[in-house]
Amino acid sequence: MLRNAHRYLHKDFVLSCNPKKTVDGRFQSSLAITYLGGERTRSQRFFDLSDVFDTEEEAASHARTVGTEWIDRQVGNG
Repeated sequence: MLRNAHRYLHKDFVLSCNPKKTVDGRFQSSLAITYLGGERTRSQRFFDLSDVFDTEEEAASHARTVGTEWIDRQVGNG
């Protein structure tokens, strides 16, 4: 059973890394990034990643890395 509890805070963003179980029992990375800070309305960006892994943890870790790198590119590393 998937936990759907892979959530991480990075800067003013929440990364929800919720792997999807594939028909062959592996896990596809999936990512939603929610912006929480500033004066803008809360917004989300969704990523359906094509990467597939043997474990839920590996898929979630990959999504977290992709999300962290995306945020850093958008708002800078500072």
